Amino acid sequence: MYKLCKSEQSAARQRQLELGLLEMMGQKRYDDITVSELCDFLQIPRKSFYRYFSSKDGALHALIDHTMMNYEGFNAVYTPGDRRTPERELQQFFLFWVEHKPLLDALAKSGMSGILVERAMGYSVGSASSSRFLQDDTQFARQQVMLFCISGLMSMVLSWHHEGYPQSSEQMAAIAARLVTQPLFPNLQSFF
Repeated sequence: MYKLCKSEQSAARQRQLELGLLEMMGQKRYDDITVSELCDFLQIPRKSFYRYFSSKDGALHALIDHTMMNYEGFNAVYTPGDRRTPERELQQFFLFWVEHKPLLDALAKSGMSGILVERAMGYSVGSASSSRFLQDDTQFARQQVMLFCISGLMSMVLSWHHEGYPQSSEQMAAIAARLVTQPLFPNLQSFF
């Protein structure tokens, strides 16, 4: 677990600790990092670490959650006349994860990429944004659709990252947009 900070100064200090963990994860596997090593690396006392996090896992969860909170693509401000399209929205999503390649690299290095999907699913289900898109569905149905979409999108990001970004963000956005705007299996009726 991690503390929800009430002041900007406290939030900045917490983020500094998270980024220190990310930097260390770029050098060694997560399981091989101790809280003591992290504190030594950041030149802070252990009690400062525990002021913000209950454990190393808490720091990792905060790092992932706060990274996702920085994504504002779906809420981006558009000028009047701008046309929002699934492709444009999704391209911003894929570009965001290219910008956060160090986090993807660190998680992959430690064999922990799945935690990103898990945290993204938890983050999206807690979000109220699904009601904007699925207004006529029940809360349960909205949550299930969001879980399906978010886990799929995050899996696409991880696969794309693992392959070294062979497609452009535009190409990835076109694929993802097709998945969310067209029937998943258009010829499924022919099987029955």
